[in-house]
This record gives sequence, structure tokens and C-alpha cells, in this order.
Amino acid sequence: MLDTANRSIHDPVLYNAWHVVALAEHVKANQPLQVHLLGEAIVLWRVNDRIVACQDRCPHRGVSLSMGWVDCKGEIVCPYHAMSFNAEGHCTRIPADLKITTFPQAANLRSYNVAEKYGFVWIALGEPAQDIPVFPEWEQAETIAFQCGPYSINASAPRIIENFIDIAHFPFTHQQLLGDPEFPEVSNYHVSSENGEICASDIHFYQPNPEGTGEAKSVSYIYKVVRPLVAWFRKGDNDRQFSIFMVVTPIEETHSIAWLGVARNYSSDVSNDDLRAFQDSVMAQDIPMVESQRPQKLPLNLQQEFHFPCDKMSIAYRKWLKQLGLQFGTC
Repeated sequence: MLDTANRSIHDPVLYNAWHVVALAEHVKANQPLQVHLLGEAIVLWRVNDRIVACQDRCPHRGVSLSMGWVDCKGEIVCPYHAMSFNAEGHCTRIPADLKITTFPQAANLRSYNVAEKYGFVWIALGEPAQDIPVFPEWEQAETIAFQCGPYSINASAPRIIENFIDIAHFPFTHQQLLGDPEFPEVSNYHVSSENGEICASDIHFYQPNPEGTGEAKSVSYIYKVVRPLVAWFRKGDNDRQFSIFMVVTPIEETHSIAWLGVARNYSSDVSNDDLRAFQDSVMAQDIPMVESQRPQKLPLNLQQEFHFPCDKMSIAYRKWLKQLGLQFGTC
């Protein structure tokens, strides 16, 4: 754990980035919630409808504060010696010595940047180099949107993103859902890089059940990787569009959590719950594949693995990660 945390500190690409750690609805005012990011344990709680994020470790004897409680003032209380900490992480009370009214810096908690967006809780351990990624479809008035996940996966986060942008596995891993073995060929498509993003366009693929409705059709895709561990796709046409926004949280180098934001600009007989169950089925097919990959970390040396011509989006992703200097979860 300590080695992983230390490595995250030396990987500014991820340390100074926003990461999803929880669904916003799971963070309650009176109930501390423990989450993990880059080898660090973090405690979340609400104060006046604001989410607070601090290190989940009491500075006195290292007990997890998430085992404690939030008092009537909105302060978190350690379950071991009842030290109290406010929303800024400052120590406010030591019951064993009530004469102390001024507390040293060593008695305070480390606090983190935290925000809510798209129904998720986002945290940056360092100073965010960029804003929270934009999911454009989510904010459109006609959009029906919801979240899926969390999906716990014993794999590196870059491996999971690469699987998300891979098309050639659809006919085999996702038979009768997203692909058909009778139609395995991936036609040529265009890959570009601009504004710090990688885009794959002009992708056309036959799918037996592309939206969970049971209706087979040829589907047009656009994929983008907008951050090292954030990817998006949109499929359909101008009148009927379906989008998924994937964020992968790096817990440890080979343990991650994936989250999905799903949006569509049309209504149908298929409910959000049905679509969520459909996405759960797709992820249940993907997870064993990704967990079995060796090496578990994503190789950035292109000579380490064999590539298909249709892997050019994955190749562009690996080259981009190498250019950024990403180390965590890569080899």
C-alpha cells in the first residue's frame, strides 16, 4: 500500500487529475464513507450539502475515521480517542486534554479537492491540472441520463480503457449483444488527435442488440479518449443517439473501479433499469477478459504485443500515454 501511494505521488499525470470515487447519492450527512484512490484511503461525508474529502487516517494513532461518526456540528469524530475534525480537516477537540484549544498542524487531516458532477463524486489528490471532463450529452435538455457501476476489476486502469475503445472483440466477447461472429470484420476507420484528445471516427459495425432493445442494425460509432482514464463514445445518427462516458478509478496499479455515465436522446419501452442491467451484462463479459490479460499493466512499448490493423485507436492511446509520461498501471 505505501509503495503504491508513493508511486502515485511521483506520477503527476494521475495525482493532479480528477477521479470518480463514489456515487453522490451514497454520501450521507451523518454517515462517513471510505473510498480509495491511488493507494490512499479517503473518508467522505456531507456538511450542509457539501461533500468533504479527507485522509481516512487519524493523525494520533492511525485509526480509520470512516469507522467513526459525524456529530451535530458536521465534524467527523475518531472512534478511538474521539478527536474531532471540521470540514477543513482541522482538529477542533481532544477529549483526553480539553485544556488544549490551539492545535498544531500535525493534528490536522489532509483534505482533498472534491466536486460533484454527473451524479458522481470527483476527487483530485493534488492540484487539478484540468477541469472535470465534459460529458456533453448529459447536459442537453432532451437527454435521459443515468449512472452504472461501480464495477470492481482486478486490472490496471489503462487496460480497462483500452478494452472500452476496442471494437474487434464485440463479435466474440459480446455475442448476440454488441456483435455477431458471422460479421467479425472491422472496416477501416479514422483516428485523429487534437485538443489533447484522441478520436476514432467513421466506425461502422453490425450489432444484434446495440441498445438493449433487441433491435439489430448497423451502427455508426465515434470514440474519444479525453483523459488518460476517461473515454467516451456516441453511436447512432443525428435523430437517435446513445452515449457512454467511462471513468476508471485507479485504486492500486492492478485494481481499478469502472463507472459509466449513460445518456440517450430518445425514449423507448426500455427503462433505465433495463438499460443498466444490459450494461451490467456487457461489463460482466468484459471483466474476465481484462482480468486475465498479462502483463496486467498496459505495455507502452508497442513491440511487446502483436497488433491488428484495426488496433490503431489502441496504438494511438498507448503512444499518447507514453508521451504524457504515465507510469501508474503501465509497463
